[in-house]
Amino acid sequence: MRWRDLAAGTLGVVLAAGLVAGCASLDGGSSGFLAGANGERQEARIGARENPKVLAAFGGAYSSGNLNAYVESVTAKLAKDAASGPNGYHVTLLNSPSINAFSLPGGYIYVTRGLLALANSEAELAAVIAHEMAHIDSRHALQREQQVASASVVGKVISDVSGGSDSSTEALSYAKKQIAQFSRQQELEADAIGIRIMAKAGYDPRAAVTFLTSLERQTALHSRMMNRNYDPNRVELTATHPTTPERISAAKRDANALLQADGGLRNESTYLSAIEGILYGDDPSEGYVRGRTFLHPRLGITFTMPSGYGVQNAPNAVVGFAPDGAILRFDGIDVPRGTSLVRHLQRNSVRGGEVSSVSEGQVNGRDAAFAVATADQWQFRIALVRGRDSSVYRFIHATQKPAADDETEFAAAVNTFHYVDRATADAVSPLRIKVQQVRPGDTAVSLAQRMSYPDAQLERFLTLNGIRAGESLKPGDHVKVVSER
Repeated sequence: MRWRDLAAGTLGVVLAAGLVAGCASLDGGSSGFLAGANGERQEARIGARENPKVLAAFGGAYSSGNLNAYVESVTAKLAKDAASGPNGYHVTLLNSPSINAFSLPGGYIYVTRGLLALANSEAELAAVIAHEMAHIDSRHALQREQQVASASVVGKVISDVSGGSDSSTEALSYAKKQIAQFSRQQELEADAIGIRIMAKAGYDPRAAVTFLTSLERQTALHSRMMNRNYDPNRVELTATHPTTPERISAAKRDANALLQADGGLRNESTYLSAIEGILYGDDPSEGYVRGRTFLHPRLGITFTMPSGYGVQNAPNAVVGFAPDGAILRFDGIDVPRGTSLVRHLQRNSVRGGEVSSVSEGQVNGRDAAFAVATADQWQFRIALVRGRDSSVYRFIHATQKPAADDETEFAAAVNTFHYVDRATADAVSPLRIKVQQVRPGDTAVSLAQRMSYPDAQLERFLTLNGIRAGESLKPGDHVKVVSER
């Protein structure tokens, strides 16, 4: 792995695997939109071609009891008042803990189980689906592709006219800014259209506001848990989404203009019954993170991140983020039994960097090798631990601010790696959403103690349920908790 790929890829794990704050419509890669029947056929081909890629990237389709049929019924209710009509949309639930929804040309809509867990009513789910319907009906993906082509042409003109060593960089920057601005406008447009669709279907349009508010709170919480900075009002020039406060403000205005006399449907209890028992967080096939400890039952391995690290589990790696910006990545590679781990590190530590030392040793009775490498302003510490057969487990510590205790901290984390017995592996169960009725005397604090987390129980509980700090709970209401059992 090249050091630039390592640093960029590792930093991106927290976004890709943990949380995506908003819709991420995917471009179809077509040659441009064609009007009329030819255009519809083109969109259908794009969606059919990209659909398998989406399923592969997001853990496949997710199914739980009658949940799929329930989501389809909500979609059908919305479709009656949407441009593409009753048969114009198909929603797939994705087996991903990320909080995300997106769409493809041809009527393909995707909603992750992570988003379903965050929503608190049928109306909030309707707001998400209606937003994606708006993207499809407005042909935003194809419009954005045309914008990409247009920006590329203008960027080339800038490059040709200005010349010089910086011209290509300037052209690329211009293109990115133009595309990002266009995408932000599309998101606001989809919000407005989606709110109209859900209101026509009889839903409370204010649910779009409550969901966006929960999304902002979850983003802030997740960022803090991962030791990442989060400013909801900051607008990056190349960001494809408006700031959440901007979206919330616009949604409030649009929702209030469409509010019905009775407020509209929310169907909280129906929704909570539908999502009862859904998988929350890590899929068993990817192992579990509990606090700072990772355990993979099928592989029978475990290790613990250093104190203070925020831990993110992704399909291909476990990544820890330190408060000082250091990153610790754990993953697996194949190294044939006959190949020396030391020799492997000498050749493959961090390609493009300088290896300053390589040594061999053991980790809890297993053969291991260690290396230190530098590249540009990054320092890397790498450890390989021999597993079973050709499996080798790899730790990589990356920092731009080397400290005296880095070696000790890294070694301590590596030395927690070991195999566990079957009973220990089986003792950990996946987390699921449990719906519980508030009883007299229950408080947010007492209910939060039922969350299967060692930290931030109260804030996790409040955010998951869209409850404000200090807000009283009414006996008979239903709330969500996350539990192994």
